Amino acid sequence: MQVQLDEEVWEVSDSVQLGEVLANVSDRARAKGCLVTELMVGNQKMTDRELVPPTLGQVASTFGSITAVSKRLETIVQYSEETGRKFGQQLCLKGEKFVDDFRQGQGIFRQLDQWFGQMADYLEWLQIHESVGLEKPDVVQDLSFWVNELTNAREIEDEVRVADMLEYEVLPRLSRNITSPM
Repeated sequence: MQVQLDEEVWEVSDSVQLGEVLANVSDRARAKGCLVTELMVGNQKMTDRELVPPTLGQVASTFGSITAVSKRLETIVQYSEETGRKFGQQLCLKGEKFVDDFRQGQGIFRQLDQWFGQMADYLEWLQIHESVGLEKPDVVQDLSFWVNELTNAREIEDEVRVADMLEYEVLPRLSRNITSPM
């Protein structure tokens, strides 16, 4: 069975499971500093949502040839720049609203918890930027430290400390990050 990643073509045994073949494709892409961005299995375009254990456990040859396209990680990260910065701006705006709400005794911890989930996504995005040299060193570590401190204040449901941590530690760092050029 034939497998292709960008311009590279190779043969694999007809008895190999799809999951093994795709792991090999992913490893080869990663070795080139790339991520797979498009995947055709047989004549069907596949997304990560379709790559579930029952599908991955099937023999790859039942699907037909596999073709993958990859892009350099730096390129992917650069394309995400505007979207990531806008996401950071939204987090800042929500954080500012939390400051006001918690200062007035009307903060809702459940909503803050949802914000923490979004903040985790944003920090992950920053880590990827940092890993490819597109973000200043230690930005993620500094912001992560203060988000962790904010989490500690949330755990003990200290509304004043939550507002203070947001206003004086987390939001200024977040704001600097979304407005400063890399």
